[in-house]
Amino acid sequence: MPDTWRLGVGEERARVAIVGCGGAGCNVLRRVAASPNATRIAVNDAIHPSMAELSTRIPVVADSLQAYASMDEKAVPNMETDEEKEISAALLDRDMVVMLGGLGGELGGWGMSLVGRVARILGDASVAFATVPFTIEGPIRRQLAESQLRLLQKRADGVVTFSNDRLLQVARDLPLTKAFAALGAIMARPAGELGAALARSDVAPIRRTLASVREWRFGMGSGREKHRCFVAVEEAYASPWFASLPEEISHAIVLMSVPEPDKDEAEILQEVRRRSPHAMIAWSSLPSATGDDRTIVQVLAGI
Repeated sequence: MPDTWRLGVGEERARVAIVGCGGAGCNVLRRVAASPNATRIAVNDAIHPSMAELSTRIPVVADSLQAYASMDEKAVPNMETDEEKEISAALLDRDMVVMLGGLGGELGGWGMSLVGRVARILGDASVAFATVPFTIEGPIRRQLAESQLRLLQKRADGVVTFSNDRLLQVARDLPLTKAFAALGAIMARPAGELGAALARSDVAPIRRTLASVREWRFGMGSGREKHRCFVAVEEAYASPWFASLPEEISHAIVLMSVPEPDKDEAEILQEVRRRSPHAMIAWSSLPSATGDDRTIVQVLAGI
């Protein structure tokens, strides 16, 4: 694999499933702008208002999720439970599974691991975007989140975490409900655009990339006018969820939306390479929204 390679070059698009698990995951899922090659799936123990617009809804029983999710796919390769069979049917024709949810509760964390188990049995690549509870929520919830994260890292090829504690750095003056909505919008963007960026030929190498490191972080920035590329990359690297030194990043997935593709793409990659000289970089350039003159850079960074 080259040090820098472009996603989406193949003609056939990857078939992507974006799965929201639990109330938090379904709230993020409804904000995801799914591309034509992606389908949205909600997994929850009750029909939540956030699931109303989704055609594929899978009911699960929270009490049994931990046991099902903990079954190793090598030791127990067959899907025997109704939950597994329903998830399997929804994922059957997919190449890549993107999971969304919150750690520390009774459903989201275990639900993502169960979806990851099914995806692995089916041979699909998978990545999870997961929130980590506030420290003030107490040690019991934090310990549960840590247990769920350890299992999720075994079930998914890659896990990108978003600490709620660090949310306060970007939404300090907002009420908590609006702060969570802001975080949902932030998580929804890479979840939708990563799927949009992939060709089917990208699935195997992106899976190897995701599995190459244990911890993934996310940053996003935007810029306008003359120094837009520098500002966008600088802001992405200054994200509160970037909890490592830039030079420690070994793998980076860079998603960009730019007004001047040829010029801006090269400059953004140069800025990323300058900050993370040892990183293997996979990148994609996606169309900007109509009327948006910003350069937007998203960086998924593997540590």
